[in-house]
Amino acid sequence: MPERRLSDKIIAAHKTACAENKHEVAALLLEALEYDLSAIGGVQKEHREWSKKMEDAFALHEQTFKTIQKP
Repeated sequence: MPERRLSDKIIAAHKTACAENKHEVAALLLEALEYDLSAIGGVQKEHREWSKKMEDAFALHEQTFKTIQKP
C-alpha cells in the first residue's frame, strides 16, 4: 500500500538514511517529522494518533546512532 501522508514518507526516508549510516540526514528527517506532527490538527480536532511507525523511527535512530539528537 503506498504511503499517503507526508509523515509516512519522512519515516521511510529516515529508515533509508539510518541504513546508509547518514546521521545528519537522519537527524534532519526526525526534526522534519517532529515539525510535521506538531502541525497536525490546526483548529480542527486531530483524529490521527501517534503511531507505532513514528515511535519506531525514533527507536531506530537511537539504536543506529546511539542518540536521538543531532550530531
